[in-house]
Amino acid sequence: MVTITRLLWLSIHLLSHVYAQEESTSGTMKWLEAERSVLIHLPTPDLHFWNQRDRIATHYPGAFIFNFTLTADNLTLLLNDEPILPRAHPHIPTPLRVHQTPEGATYFANRVCTNFSTASMMDLDYYISTPDPTSGTSIWNTKYNPRLQINILRASIPSYPGYSTPLSSNSQQQIWLWLEDLSAHPPNTLYSNIPLRIRDVRVDRRWFWQKTQGGDNYKAPQSLKTCHIWSWLCADIPNYPYYEYIYQMHFDQYGKKGSMRHFVTKRWARLVGLIGLQQAIALLALCANIVLSLVVYALFRAIKNVINMYRMRMQEVDEWVTDEELEDSVYYKEVRKEKVAVEKGGEKIGLEESLFPPPPYIQMKTEKTSSS
Repeated sequence: MVTITRLLWLSIHLLSHVYAQEESTSGTMKWLEAERSVLIHLPTPDLHFWNQRDRIATHYPGAFIFNFTLTADNLTLLLNDEPILPRAHPHIPTPLRVHQTPEGATYFANRVCTNFSTASMMDLDYYISTPDPTSGTSIWNTKYNPRLQINILRASIPSYPGYSTPLSSNSQQQIWLWLEDLSAHPPNTLYSNIPLRIRDVRVDRRWFWQKTQGGDNYKAPQSLKTCHIWSWLCADIPNYPYYEYIYQMHFDQYGKKGSMRHFVTKRWARLVGLIGLQQAIALLALCANIVLSLVVYALFRAIKNVINMYRMRMQEVDEWVTDEELEDSVYYKEVRKEKVAVEKGGEKIGLEESLFPPPPYIQMKTEKTSSS
């Protein structure tokens, strides 16, 4: 009897967990328009509700409200009225500001009014995984089913810049959204030109491939790679969306702070603001002309110097060859003169010997002969 009772209580316990999970999953979304607009209720167990009127944090957790809506042409997905697929600017992440509510999933599911304009606002830092809408379809891909993954990393209050809370808890959930094309499309069609519908939305637990705090796609700001001026984008990945970890303090209207693109676009915007667009273009053209002229002149001088050095070297070689030939000529002339002189000297001696023969031998008288 005791065993049967325990099994009964265990079954009730498991069924209650399954029912609570199904209720939580179904209560986290509310369709405003079928396949086009949906509200998402994302609980934040570790972030207490901020009372905007009293400007104080309460002792109970809150939740974020996300509004995913397709535009009238079904080409752009908006997140809280901001384009997120595709982005308005490919190299500038979409800023994410949401409403916070103290309502639970059950109250949210039974709520009639869907206006949260009076709720407090929160700025969110997030991780996002999206497809690349800047490329075109291939002959093997006639269906387009993009998927979005959004994981909230940190929350902050706009009116209190110093107040921020990292959402690194393992109990924090993330958002999944699946889209689907409305009709077939020919090859080489840009993904951004394909009309879509919202097929499914889910709020599910984070992934934990490794034993890391916050899941496999949670990273604190200090754990991200450093941005340097010699990098054009300082991107997280080489292709669109370029940035997966969106911390708002790292970005502004010019892109990621510290990158070469941010430096160039910011200076260009300041120049346009000072003198106007046409004057800035004229000044840029003038500077480019001057720089190009200097480069061409420097290249011309370098080539001219190389040619002069080549000519001087060739002249030195020619002079050296001429000197060598002259020395050889003088040397051979001297040798020839000596040879001729020796030959002529030999003939002269021969003539003298023939004209003037040596005198005959005369024997000298001795003393004995003279005395006799």
